[in-house]
Amino acid sequence: MNQPQRLRAELPEGFDMHKVEWRQFTGDDAFDYPIDYALGVISADAAAGRIDFLARWAPHAYCHYHRHLGHTATLLVDGEQHLVETHGHESVHKIRQAGFRGTTPDGETHMEFAGPHGLTILFSVYAEDGRLFELLDRRDQVIAVATIDDLVQNRLGKAA
Repeated sequence: MNQPQRLRAELPEGFDMHKVEWRQFTGDDAFDYPIDYALGVISADAAAGRIDFLARWAPHAYCHYHRHLGHTATLLVDGEQHLVETHGHESVHKIRQAGFRGTTPDGETHMEFAGPHGLTILFSVYAEDGRLFELLDRRDQVIAVATIDDLVQNRLGKAA
């Protein structure tokens, strides 16, 4: 996948977090972990394969288990992020604090959840085909695919 020369997660100067239009997502009995997070799009250009969006989690809540399909730059705005990555038979638990910057390559799969005070993070994604991530079940089977258009339209994704 081609990547723009510079992909960096940055909030626009003077950005007002109180003006974000959040779309809340929660889990149901189909999931064995507590899902409670919201997404808010800052900017998007589907034709260019680019989107910047904020995500926030309730304390100790997860987002859906997922696989990234685009190159992603992150800025941890507030709180504590926990990532659990599984590689073969080994799991790695990473804990990141506010101010952390990093990148996630396309193809990475992980569980992600907030610390005791919640979490707010900015994602800047380049996804040439517009597909951002796949929501997965515990057997790594795709249950939905989220695109740039989905997030712009306040949807999480479409069933696979």
